[in-house]
Amino acid sequence: MTRFSLPRSKARPGPLLAVALAVSPVALSCTGAFSTAQAADMQQDTTTQLDFSVMGTAHAVPTELTVRLSVRSDSPSAAAAQKDVNTRMAAAMKLAGGQDGIVAKAGGYSIYENTPEHGPKSWTARQELELSGQDSVRLLGLAGQLQSQSLMLEGLDWSLDDATRERLLQEARTEALKKVRSQAEQSAQTLGLRLARLKEVRISYQEPGPRPVMLMAARMADSAPPQRSPDEQTLRVNVSVQAELSP
Repeated sequence: MTRFSLPRSKARPGPLLAVALAVSPVALSCTGAFSTAQAADMQQDTTTQLDFSVMGTAHAVPTELTVRLSVRSDSPSAAAAQKDVNTRMAAAMKLAGGQDGIVAKAGGYSIYENTPEHGPKSWTARQELELSGQDSVRLLGLAGQLQSQSLMLEGLDWSLDDATRERLLQEARTEALKKVRSQAEQSAQTLGLRLARLKEVRISYQEPGPRPVMLMAARMADSAPPQRSPDEQTLRVNVSVQAELSP
């Protein structure tokens, strides 16, 4: 058997050993990082995501009434039609302005020319008046007075005042949130899992708009004031949840 040997002075085993030792910690470090990433991936793979939603509701009778009226005048002259509307609107605002708890707002103003195929041309001027308040009895009585002054009743809108709306939304939100954890835990138990955490919760609101009631305009001076009972309104709060379930 043939053997080859290198002179000791040229072999230099010391530096080779140092290089090997220097490389080993790096390799161990990489192996450890890889193992940690693998463990994290395995842990994530065992998590189940559950998306569901719950709803809370609150009910109340509307607390605020809005009455919509209008003043209209027809005349061969545009100036005459506008003057009549302005005079009658000023009188209506003066009457409504003396009522405590009632807010009166003069609304949109329009004037246009009527050009029928047969007959003389004319001008129509029109302006809206809005009355709102929480005392519906007094408000409807005032509306009856204004109707007797030839104002036209366009409609009634029932709604919730701001304080009542906020209170009801808070009640509905609390009711919905109380259902979240119990439903998540119940769903997890049904699936043979357990609730790990609530990852995301989103809240949205569903508010009813004003309830319009269109009424016939009464032009007779001795007509009774309009009557209307409010219908109950429902506010809804929807809570969307993303939960994580684990074995």
